[in-house]
Formats: sequence, structure tokens, C-alpha cells
Amino acid sequence: MFALTDEFSRAAFAAFNAQMAQFDECAQAVVDVALSSLATATVASNQFLSAQNTEEFFDVATSQSQLALGLAQAYSREATDAALNKPLFR
Repeated sequence: MFALTDEFSRAAFAAFNAQMAQFDECAQAVVDVALSSLATATVASNQFLSAQNTEEFFDVATSQSQLALGLAQAYSREATDAALNKPLFR
């Protein structure tokens, strides 16, 4: 009986380690996205602050909105791909 309990403990420990590895990957991805967003926001704010007239301001606003739309579309594609590659849908 002890061997069976020991094997269950090892299996539970292995499953826990696998889940922690997945959590670590997700957490690192979140940190990377946050740092990237911060860098993008810094560049955008510097561009807005350096605009000399309303035309430059609206040019910067247009380029930033197009960039944001492209990032949202890329995120949507990645999220859909990740959701469909889960074992539940295979």
C-alpha cells in the first residue's frame, strides 16, 4: 500500500512542477508585454510632446492608433491560436 501512495505523491509532485513551469512561462510573457507596452507608451508620449502644431499632433495620433490596432489584431490572433491549441480542442 505504501508504494501506491508514494507513486501518487510523485505523480502529484510532477503535475505540480509542470503547472508551475506553465505559470512561470505565462508570468514571463506578461512581464514582457508590460515592458513592451511601457516602452511604446514612452515613445508615443514623447512624440505627442514634441508635436509643434495641430497637424503634427493628429499625424502622431493617427500613426499611434494604427499601431495600436495592429497590436490588437496580433494579440487576437495569438490568443485564438493559444486557445485552440489546448488539449481540450485537439
